[in-house]
Amino acid sequence: MSLASSTDLPPAASTPELDAYYADKPLMWRNVILIGICNVGWGVVAGVVSPLIALRLLELGLRENIQATILSANGLALSFLVMYFAWKSDHTVSRFGRRKPFLFLSAPFIIASIALFPLFDRAHMLWVLVFLYIACLFFMDIKNSTFPLLSIDCVPRKILARANSVLSMAGGLVGFVAMRYAGDLIRIADWFPFALGAGIMTITTLCAFGIKEPPISYPTTERFKIWSTFKVVSKDKRIFWLIAGVGMINGFIVMNNAWIWFWSKETLGLDRGEIFSALSWAGLLNIALAYPIGWIIDRFGGFRVVLLFWLGQLGCYLWILNVHDKSGLIILSLATTLIGPLYTGADMMIYKSAPRQDIGSYTSSNSSFRNAYVALLGLVSGWVIYIYGSNFVIGFSLGMAMSTVGLLMFFVYHRQMSCGPGMKAEEERSNARLRIAAP
Repeated sequence: MSLASSTDLPPAASTPELDAYYADKPLMWRNVILIGICNVGWGVVAGVVSPLIALRLLELGLRENIQATILSANGLALSFLVMYFAWKSDHTVSRFGRRKPFLFLSAPFIIASIALFPLFDRAHMLWVLVFLYIACLFFMDIKNSTFPLLSIDCVPRKILARANSVLSMAGGLVGFVAMRYAGDLIRIADWFPFALGAGIMTITTLCAFGIKEPPISYPTTERFKIWSTFKVVSKDKRIFWLIAGVGMINGFIVMNNAWIWFWSKETLGLDRGEIFSALSWAGLLNIALAYPIGWIIDRFGGFRVVLLFWLGQLGCYLWILNVHDKSGLIILSLATTLIGPLYTGADMMIYKSAPRQDIGSYTSSNSSFRNAYVALLGLVSGWVIYIYGSNFVIGFSLGMAMSTVGLLMFFVYHRQMSCGPGMKAEEERSNARLRIAAP
């Protein structure tokens, strides 16, 4: 059977050119490999450089409450930016494609910010470091609002989770090596990880030139408004229960990612090298689990995977209350890595409900809510943790409570959807408009 079967594309949107694109398996896997190289390069560098920046700012006196405020402000900005740039990329017509131009726009500023950071690493230059940090966050927002859509655009939906698992496997292997030896890089020189990271980002960005995007031309017919993406998805109001659930269900993982480095340093008393070493083993687990979890999500998907994800978070939360040393941190990192990919099952519920031409509007509406929620959660947790004397357990507890609220949103959505079909009719109408607009 062709990869571009009727289960992948609605009939009205399945043009001959698009059918041929998705039936070309060598092209699909070439795109997956190139997207993987870009994601691995950027992801690994961010996984090493971002905590180094946060820890260095902490050492220079920028406490968790101020850093949480900066990240929360960025998250609130991103809740708008993700709508604009995702919507804009949906309607971009260029010889480079719809998504790639935004990578090429943002990459130079991100790379420059990382490369310049160690040059101003002095206490009296803290304001410059904060400026570079904010600039890096802003342009990373542009990149993260658009480039990840390529992994959805370029792969048939019925194998989407499995194809993306290949990216996770590659990222796990490279991530393990990077995290394992990050401490050695720091010992060479504090600036060395930043210089190496900037170089890796430059090389992997150049690989994106070889990605061939699907032949979708969808020029805009109206100007962007702040409600434009929500207008696209609002034909069936039940989707907003799903968006709320997807945004909130990973509350504990959000808090774990936000505070695990500070908690390990301030509470467990570990140095940077020890933290990198402890967290590095998670990369190897990613390699073993990526494809099986991708198969589970493609095969079962939906609410059952979400419920399993919540139960896994509950187990990790109960464990984190009893971690007191590096060994416990290793077990925690392995456990969160084990359950983390299951969150993709929640996102897949959004991806698979969206018409291809409007995928940016659906994902950005979802991301807009999620980023605003994460920003508010980070702001509240950062100040509460600070007020109570760097008590990071409060942040983890708050995250678990919000995950439970997110699970309730899925129960409501499941109940609402049992009342009858609604989104399918709108999808068919959207596909009909795309067929009429096609050249």
